[in-house]
Amino acid sequence: MKVRIITAIVAITAFIPFLILGGNYFLFATIILSALSVYEITKICFSYINKSVLLLANLFVISIFFKNHMEYSTWLIIFLSIVFLLLAEIIISSHKVKIVDISTVLFLSGYVSVGFYSLYSIRILDILWVLFLLLTIWVTDSLAYFGGMKFGKRKLSVNISPNKSIEGSLIGTMSALFVAIIFYLFTNVFNNIFVAMIVTLLASIVGQMGDLIESAYKREYGVKDSSNLLPGHGGILDRFDSIILSAPMLFVLLEFIN
Repeated sequence: MKVRIITAIVAITAFIPFLILGGNYFLFATIILSALSVYEITKICFSYINKSVLLLANLFVISIFFKNHMEYSTWLIIFLSIVFLLLAEIIISSHKVKIVDISTVLFLSGYVSVGFYSLYSIRILDILWVLFLLLTIWVTDSLAYFGGMKFGKRKLSVNISPNKSIEGSLIGTMSALFVAIIFYLFTNVFNNIFVAMIVTLLASIVGQMGDLIESAYKREYGVKDSSNLLPGHGGILDRFDSIILSAPMLFVLLEFIN
C-alpha cells in the first residue's frame, strides 16, 4: 500500500504541470504516454521487446498525432509505409513474428493513440473538461469498487473480470452524477443539468467499457498487469484504460454540445 501511495503521488505530481501548461507541453505528455503504452502492448504480444516492431509502432503513433500538420498524401504515404514495414517483419523473421501479433500491435497502437490524442484535443478546448473526465472516471472506479465489495452479487463479465459486479458498476455510474452536479453548479462548462448528467453517464459507462477491454486483452495473453512501470499500480494501460476509450467519446460529444 505504501508503494502504491508513493507512486500515485509521484505520478500525479509529474502529470499536473503538463496538464496546467497545456499546449505543446501536454501534447508531449500524451505522446510519451502513448509511446509507453505501445511499449507495453509490444511486450505483451511478443513476451519480449521486439525493437523493430516497437520502433515502427511508435512512428505510427507519431503519424497519428501529427496527421493534421501534414498534407493528406504525405501522411498516407507515411502510414502505408509503416504498415508495409510492419508486415515485412513477418517475412524477415521467417514467420517468428505472426500476422496476428502485427495486427494486434497495429490496431492497439492506433487505439491508444486516438485515446491520448483525444485527451490532448479536449485540453485544447478547456482544462476543466480534462478535470471533468478524470474526476468522472476516478469516482466511477472508486465507488464501483467499494459498492461491488458491499453489494455485488451478479457478475458483470465473468469471463473478463470476475471480480466486477453489475451492482458495483451501477453504483459507480450513479455516483458519477455528483460530478455532473458539481461541474454544473461551480463551473461554466455545462449550461444544462440534463446535458451534464447525460454526458457524465456516457463517460462513466464508456470508461468502464475501456477498463473491461484492457482486461480482456490482458486475459487473452495471460498477464496480470500491462507492465510494472508504475509500482503498485501496474502499467500505463492499467491506469489509463478507461480514459483511452472515454476521451474520444467525450471529444465527439463536445463537438455537438459546444
